[in-house]
Amino acid sequence: TSLLKEIWESKTLTNNGPFNKKFEIELASYLGVKHVSLVNNATSGLMIALKAMKIHGEVITTPFSFIATSHVIKWNGLSPIFADTDNFIGNLRADEIEKKIGRKTGGILATHNFGFPGELDLIDNLSKKYKLPLIYDAAPAIGVKLNGKSILKFGDVSVLSFHATKILNTFEGGAVVSSSKTIKEKVDLIKNFGIKDEETVSRVGINAKMSEINSAMGLLQLKYLDKIIHERKKIFYIYLNGIKENKNIRIMQIPDNVKYNYAYFLLFFKKGKNSRDLAYNILKKKNVYCRKYWYPLITEHPMYIKKSFKNSFKLSNQILALPIYPFLDLETQNNIIKEINLILH
Repeated sequence: TSLLKEIWESKTLTNNGPFNKKFEIELASYLGVKHVSLVNNATSGLMIALKAMKIHGEVITTPFSFIATSHVIKWNGLSPIFADTDNFIGNLRADEIEKKIGRKTGGILATHNFGFPGELDLIDNLSKKYKLPLIYDAAPAIGVKLNGKSILKFGDVSVLSFHATKILNTFEGGAVVSSSKTIKEKVDLIKNFGIKDEETVSRVGINAKMSEINSAMGLLQLKYLDKIIHERKKIFYIYLNGIKENKNIRIMQIPDNVKYNYAYFLLFFKKGKNSRDLAYNILKKKNVYCRKYWYPLITEHPMYIKKSFKNSFKLSNQILALPIYPFLDLETQNNIIKEINLILH
């Protein structure tokens, strides 16, 4: 109520108001980066990033992600060229990217799948070697570090999501993290119709601004983000310690050099789709709602090419994401663990 009153008294609901400015500054400080642009959602952020980097022709990307990762390429009139991923967490492999680079290649759109970093140094080196802009769909990766360094510092641009399902949410929203002031200025221009000042429109743009209400929500969430991550971590390790080792599954593990944000807890069913779907349906009947990430693959949808990607396809048929959120009570979680152990017995 006090926040709404403050927004009302400021007489600013959108257009880079005081809450928006403060959220950008505090978010940049929290992330340890210099250049943050708030947007109305991550999909808009990715669309803008492609424009800001002047990407043309073909964009090498992943079949193993949320559909928006490739939709933004199509929306920009570009052609997605898919490459296979690793078989651990589903991030693009540098050697698979390099196989797809050709004379029409205009850029790379990779992911930090489930918030995990992939072959960041190798992909950065490819980007520099072939002089290709590198954008990361970093939707769930807020707060994640590799060897003590924020993974948002890799590539030219990283885009975060603040959708209601993310660990920091603004109901709907996102942020574009730019590697330079020049890129940030382009992003800020494009997200506001290309308007430079009251009388000047310097380029074609769209409306992708974050409102003051969303920004205020983000400031509140940011205040408690470390606590939220701590609560998720406790739930993560209760799952990890409670689910019995079984030859039929692989349990999600965090590499020693990664500081994770505990956005997900994943099980990998080694026998594939039938085994995974059986568990999914049994749990659903018990009112335990899991997610099958990323199933089906992007390349299995009708607007994209039908082509086999060995590792991506295998992961798509194996993964089951268990419920994880700060208010998941211990009794409910223990019941989930009990049901999973019975299924896997």
